[in-house]
Amino acid sequence: MALSTLRSTLKTALTSNTKYSCYDHVPEVIIPPAVLILAGDPYLEPVVIGNNKNWRVRLTLEVVGATYSNPSALTNLEDDIEAVCALLPTNWSVLSISSPRIRATNSTDLLSSEIQITTVYTG
Repeated sequence: MALSTLRSTLKTALTSNTKYSCYDHVPEVIIPPAVLILAGDPYLEPVVIGNNKNWRVRLTLEVVGATYSNPSALTNLEDDIEAVCALLPTNWSVLSISSPRIRATNSTDLLSSEIQITTVYTG
């Protein structure tokens, strides 16, 4: 399975919720609410089991919301984080979720949080 297929499959699973847009790349303009599927760090780690070489893939899901009202924005972001985690396919594990922060982009400030996820796949 190619990495692009892995991202595409994840994007399909996450778009089951029509509340936000989901991108498997960084779009020129981010319109919140949105989820960006980005490469994590480390991105790939070899996992050798017997004679088979698999890869541990780490991705970052950046959940982005608007900052129109701080209490409302935080609540909406937390709701989106919970929705994203609930929609993850069973072969993905959540490693961590960052604290909310302001992301300056597109000449505006957005509230965002990063969800670090991982899975193992055969490349």
